[in-house]
Amino acid sequence: MSKNKLIVKNTIFLATRTVVSILISLYTTRVVLYQLGTNDYGLFNVIYGVVALTVFLSAAMNESVQRYISLDLGRGDIQAVRNTIKNSLCIYLFLSLSFTFVLFSLNNYVITSLINIPHSSIIVAKKVYGIAVLSIFISIIQTPFNAIVIAHERMSFYAYMSIFDVSSKLLIAFSLSIVTHDKVLFYSLFLLFSSVITFIIYTVFCFFSFKDNFKNGFLSISVMKDIASFSFWNIFGNFAYVCRTQGINIAINIFFSTATNAAYAISTSVLNAMTSLTQSLALAIRPQIFKSYVNQSDSNRYKMLIFFGSKYTFSLLFLLSFPIILLTEQVLSIWLVNVPFCAVIFVRIILSVALVDSLSSSIIAGIQASGRIKVYQLVVGFMVFMSLPLTYFSYKLNYPPYSAFVILFIISIINLNLRIFFLKKATGFTFKDYYSLVILPCMCSVILVIATNYFLLNFFKYDSILNTFVSITLHYIVTFFVLCITVPSKEERQFVLNYMLRKFK
Repeated sequence: MSKNKLIVKNTIFLATRTVVSILISLYTTRVVLYQLGTNDYGLFNVIYGVVALTVFLSAAMNESVQRYISLDLGRGDIQAVRNTIKNSLCIYLFLSLSFTFVLFSLNNYVITSLINIPHSSIIVAKKVYGIAVLSIFISIIQTPFNAIVIAHERMSFYAYMSIFDVSSKLLIAFSLSIVTHDKVLFYSLFLLFSSVITFIIYTVFCFFSFKDNFKNGFLSISVMKDIASFSFWNIFGNFAYVCRTQGINIAINIFFSTATNAAYAISTSVLNAMTSLTQSLALAIRPQIFKSYVNQSDSNRYKMLIFFGSKYTFSLLFLLSFPIILLTEQVLSIWLVNVPFCAVIFVRIILSVALVDSLSSSIIAGIQASGRIKVYQLVVGFMVFMSLPLTYFSYKLNYPPYSAFVILFIISIINLNLRIFFLKKATGFTFKDYYSLVILPCMCSVILVIATNYFLLNFFKYDSILNTFVSITLHYIVTFFVLCITVPSKEERQFVLNYMLRKFK
């Protein structure tokens, strides 16, 4: 299978996995809330929320290990792959044991002092906390195996396992109906059991599918140091985004009502649903960007993949989000019935921020491939952090709640250009190429889509749920056709046309 076809196939697998996972997860939440009740559901979420603060570390380290394995595969150096895997497994085992020890030692403090839990629930809460820590241990130790699967571009298995994971959680939710007492404790135990099964399946699959990768690897301080150093700067960048997300939520809570926090939570939910679909394309392209970077004869493909990834990640997110941006009030009214104050403008601006950030996904992979990320993470991370004091001062000056998102939008534009600059320093890209091949066609498509859809607004009615659904569908169709005309280059259109002709012959 050609590399381009593999990207398309993997994107389809990952997009399908995302849609199915979202739908099952939404229904699972409903079932769990009904079975546990409001208090136990809140208890479960607050405990797992505290423990899960460490999960972003494993996500950042997953990118690091995946990067090293992909580079080794791109060079065709199987011994380097073996060394990377063996050293990364040792690093993760040490980190998972360290986190487990620290989190267990904080059990009493977290349950009795850090979070607000009724006295009658403290004993159960301590047990749930211990189970949550063990679940995090499994999650961290599984991370290298996730990286191995993604680096080898076995997205079908990755997609199937994601669907298995959410399906098992739905089955667990239904099984709570036969539990008569301490449902939150049994729910935590069932989730831990599900995590162990998932880990075993991943481990067995990797050992049998890539068994040559696990033979005769050597432990090396220098390899461990390289992986740890790269992971540290990746963690720094991820930490900046975690602080931004939670910090803005706290700032909103300080200066405004909890209803405004509800609007922020809704906008974040919409954002996560939209971006999780577009990340399917980014995840499918990422390993090939790494592999083409180390292959000198593939340098043109490296550039093409970054341009392609930026352009089509933006286009896919724009296709999904623009009708929602256009008809935010109608969509939220159908979904929520009672729409919180500020939710409409929050959703519109935060999706606009996501559109700017979507252009960066392939650029980030390109910079990570070069390995020169220290200064990049410091500068871009600093800009991300700056959104917090700027938000605080804007609220202090009595600016409206949505001013935080305006600040995010401006910083996202600055960070996009900073990323292009660092990519230029690391690999020789030029602003001219990126703006002419990516930004220009994307902006032309945005202008045409906005003009066309605003013209059509006068012809549609939104006075009922059925009319709103029909109108949104038509807006999606119009947006899709405008993007198909304006975004692809002449060569890309010819490639698609030839591919379709071959299929129909």
